[in-house]
Amino acid sequence: SNEGFTGSWSPEFDSNITTTYTFTPDDDQCAASTSITVDIIPITIPTFSSIDPICIGDIVGALPTTSNNGITGTWDPATINNTTTTTYTFTPNSGICVAPTTIEIIVLQQTTPTFLINDICIGETISPLPTFSQEGVSGNWTPAINNLNTTTYTFTPDPGQCADITTETIQVNPIST
Repeated sequence: SNEGFTGSWSPEFDSNITTTYTFTPDDDQCAASTSITVDIIPITIPTFSSIDPICIGDIVGALPTTSNNGITGTWDPATINNTTTTTYTFTPNSGICVAPTTIEIIVLQQTTPTFLINDICIGETISPLPTFSQEGVSGNWTPAINNLNTTTYTFTPDPGQCADITTETIQVNPIST
């Protein structure tokens, strides 16, 4: 003890649960048993909403400095790298039993959609242009299909995909006799 008494504690210390411990002095000492309660406070993990993958070069805001469960802190690195997938570490400002946490922001590379589109003969019936590229990018074509003239069509990917706008030219050939 602080007063120099020797003795033993019971039960054995358990760092997982709040417990009352009793100190029993060794025999032949003028000291009484005493008890203390050790409160075990669970570790709090800061929580954050998930962050969807971003496209390379996207302009993104800063990471939040307050977690969803009200813990303030700082991030390392402090700014989002929009060119490569990066793991960020959140360090709480201070507090008892608050642990750091990490979050990964995935940066997707830009895709250029490709298509297998054949030339046609003048006046030939054309199927609609594909709405999915060979890479699985969905989107729309402009202008409307023209089976009388060679035309360059523009494919615009649907929002939320890391894909470039691309063009395809359908050659309209005259019918040979």
